[in-house]
Amino acid sequence: MEVPPRKSLRAVMPFAPDKPSELVRRELGLKEVVRLCSNESSLGPSPKALAAYHKAAEGLSCYPDGGSPSLRSALARHYKLRPENIIVGSGSDELIRLCCEAFLDVDDEVMVSQYAFIRFRQQAAVMGARLIEIPMTDWTHDLETMGRAANPRTKILFVASPNNPTGTYNTKAELEDFLLSVPPTTLVVIDEAFYDYARENDDYPGTVPGLVRKHSNLVVLRTFSQAHGLAGLRVGCAVGDPETLGWLDRIRLPFNVSLPAQRCAQAALADKAFLARSVQTIVRCRESLAAALREMGFGVMDSAANFLFVRSARVRGRALSKALLRRGVVIHPLDEYGLADHVRISVGTPAQNAALLKGLREILREEP
Repeated sequence: MEVPPRKSLRAVMPFAPDKPSELVRRELGLKEVVRLCSNESSLGPSPKALAAYHKAAEGLSCYPDGGSPSLRSALARHYKLRPENIIVGSGSDELIRLCCEAFLDVDDEVMVSQYAFIRFRQQAAVMGARLIEIPMTDWTHDLETMGRAANPRTKILFVASPNNPTGTYNTKAELEDFLLSVPPTTLVVIDEAFYDYARENDDYPGTVPGLVRKHSNLVVLRTFSQAHGLAGLRVGCAVGDPETLGWLDRIRLPFNVSLPAQRCAQAALADKAFLARSVQTIVRCRESLAAALREMGFGVMDSAANFLFVRSARVRGRALSKALLRRGVVIHPLDEYGLADHVRISVGTPAQNAALLKGLREILREEP
């Protein structure tokens, strides 16, 4: 190649998605494929969101509303903030990228926790930033150590709560102390993609609107991909100080969120009863699945999300994933995190979870 890319891109590897279900089905001659690999909602979206999707199809010849103004206003009412406190993006991934593009120069420091959501380090690397990694404690972000390590050179500090892939979160007291210890010139980005599953825990922090109002250097990310069941539409939001979000808005693509995504997200946000039922069902299935896996000898962390962080002592993660794939069940190995003996398993329906457990029993019987 004669045209050289940016130097920082040489260290960036492209995202490697799991194989599409239809391709797996054809290649292996399977009747059905159970996807438990991407933390999607096994219950799907609200019927009201689906109705909004079909209605939005009538306007597909037109560009979507730039800036998603109706959805932005609905989110502001929902969070008891102003529209200026909200920016809508194409899922949390775009919003993480916008934070990095807006605030990072080459060699700026970005601090993350060990085993934190991998997209943080990937986007920091794209910008040529220096990555500072802080070890976890009990598979959880060590916010006290991160707060002490933060200094005027620290430009962005990323925290995922609950964290993907460990499923752990930091308490209200831990987060409040942490925010007070971080320099005001450091942007703190808290990714709460799994907020809806964690918020019922008494010690889970209320970042929006309370902490956002107190800390102008705080940005909180939320998404419609998980509990709302809209992963295929890619829509999420960032909540924070208007001046901070204004820099993200300057570089946001003009029509970054499609018309169906905007309409569906607004309908899903309004259907609180469906969201509550969906979350309750997933939590029940999660606890039942965790108990069954522990009985089989797997190490399973307590989770505040819609997935389980599982240690497999007898069969290493990638080998276990391949063996399940041959049986039509897709889970996610965690080699990319350096966790070769762990996998992440999304919580499915009772029937999907039963298929997983059946496959695991067969695999374990084959092992010496």
